[in-house]
Parts: sequence; C-alpha cells; structure tokens
Amino acid sequence: MNDSSKTNIIMKKLILYFIVALFSCSAYSQVLTNDTTNRTDAKGNKQGYWKKIVRDTLRYEGTFKDNIPVGKFKYYYGDGKLKTTMIYSNNGKFCTATTYYPSGKKEAEGFYTNMKKDSVWKYYGENDTIVSEEHYKNNLKNGVWKFYYSNGAINEEVTWVNDVRNGPWEMYYTDGKKKLDGKIINDLWQGMFKYYFPDGNIYYTGLYKNNVKDGIWMEFNEDGQGVKKETYLNGILWKSDDLLPKKDTIQPQKQ
Repeated sequence: MNDSSKTNIIMKKLILYFIVALFSCSAYSQVLTNDTTNRTDAKGNKQGYWKKIVRDTLRYEGTFKDNIPVGKFKYYYGDGKLKTTMIYSNNGKFCTATTYYPSGKKEAEGFYTNMKKDSVWKYYGENDTIVSEEHYKNNLKNGVWKFYYSNGAINEEVTWVNDVRNGPWEMYYTDGKKKLDGKIINDLWQGMFKYYFPDGNIYYTGLYKNNVKDGIWMEFNEDGQGVKKETYLNGILWKSDDLLPKKDTIQPQKQ
C-alpha cells in the first residue's frame, strides 16, 4: 500500500470520527434541550417541574406555571423523610398544607390564602390525638381556639379577635365538665369568673377588673355552703372572713 492510499484511509477515518462526534454532540444537546427540570422561560419565570437537592438529599419538588406553584409540592427533612405537603389551587392563591413528624405521623393541617394562615388549623400529637384547633383570618388569630387533653377531651377554649384575646374563656375537666368560666377583654381578665368542683358545684367566684380581683369573692365547699368571703380593691385583699370550717379535701386551683 503506497503512501497515497494510507493517507486516504486515514482521512476517511478522521472524517468518520468527526461525523460520529458531531452526531453525539447533537444528540447530547438535544437531551439537554428537552430536559424539563428546573427550567425558566425567557422572562425568568419558573416553568414545569422543579426540585432542590442539598447534599444529595431532595429537599422539595413541585410544578410551576409562569412562576406560580401548581398542584402538590412536597418538602423533605434532611434525611429524606416527608416533612410537608402543600396543594396549591386558585392560581396559587389558596393552599392546603399538611406537616408530618419525622416518624411519618401527621403533625398539623390547615390552609393558606395568599401564603397567610387562614381558616382552621389543627395540630396533633404523635399518638394521633388532636392537641389544638386554631382559627385564623389573614394570618391573624380569630375565632375560638380549642386545646385538648391527651385523651382527646376538650381542655380549654379561648376567643381571639385580630390577634387579641377577646371573649369567653372556658376550661374543662377531663370528663368534659366545666372547670372555669370567665371572660377576657382586650387581653385582660374582666367581669365575673366562676371556678367549679369536678361535680359541677361552684368552688370560687368573683369579679376581675383589668386582670386583678376586685370586689367580693366567695369560696364554697362541695355542699354549696360559703366557707370564705374575701373583699378586694384593685387586686389588694382588704378583708377575709371565714364563714364555715373548710373540709379537709383537695380544692380546685384558684387563678
């Protein structure tokens, strides 16, 4: 084989190599072009499926349309376990959220409107029983908040208006019977308060004025008899009269 033939063979091999290389680059470029993960459009808006990975761990994933979240988003703990799901609707303005303990049990569920807490939020213990029920409007506490014992029975109810306690305040024994009946106005205890024995009879009652006792307070025994009369003036005890000997029993806690 002369030198000219060898040269032709080498040239053909080089041409073939460049054709293969060019085809491979074109195919790889096509793959990149068709990749739908973490894309933005010409305006910089997020489009399609997005995910964030930190230290080889997926932290969140979800879909955007014109920079607005659509449908279900999932957020994860550092170990990869599911932490929160958020389902968006109404052009991203409304969201249903659920959070989970690292164990996988549900921790809380509620709603966002324009990314502010709204309507009812419920919180749970890892034993699956409800811990509290909260109400929001435009991220402010509004409505009756409820707190529960570990057995699921109601423990306390307090009313909020625009992030300020305003309204009835009630507490209960584990069997559901009333323990305390009072009122909070502008975050201060006001008006008549009643404390009850577990059997429902009144134990202690009187008036609060701006968070302190004022006027006459009466203490009763379980038979309904008055055992002590106290007189307060702006939180200061001026007089205390024992009306009957107290029975040697454990009394409900006074505030």
